[in-house]
Amino acid sequence: METIAQSLEKILNDLQTVGGVELSAIVSRQGLLMVSKDTGGGINSEAFAALTATLYISAESTTVRLSGQRPKSIIVETEDKHLITYTAGPDALIVVQVGHEGYIGLVLNELKKAAEKVKQII
Repeated sequence: METIAQSLEKILNDLQTVGGVELSAIVSRQGLLMVSKDTGGGINSEAFAALTATLYISAESTTVRLSGQRPKSIIVETEDKHLITYTAGPDALIVVQVGHEGYIGLVLNELKKAAEKVKQII
């Protein structure tokens, strides 16, 4: 029988096959790391989880005050990377870092599918 962590790792493995995804993680809304995959190396996964959850909570607070709605995703764009945080049910977030060669539309489509799978597991 497969554990929850193994099931979540399979979801991240599928995300890693999407072109340009350099890092992926599933984190709790409180910022605790559940699972992560880093193809580039050199990043502290626990700190990454905490920082991305904080980013999401801040953006959520802002959008709720402005529009009364919660965001499905948050995208932060730099010169050569995109950081995408996507909700995966009431308790989890999926976070990916996409390099400049990645296709954001394709990544968002795959994140939507992955989020549905995470919701079923957690």
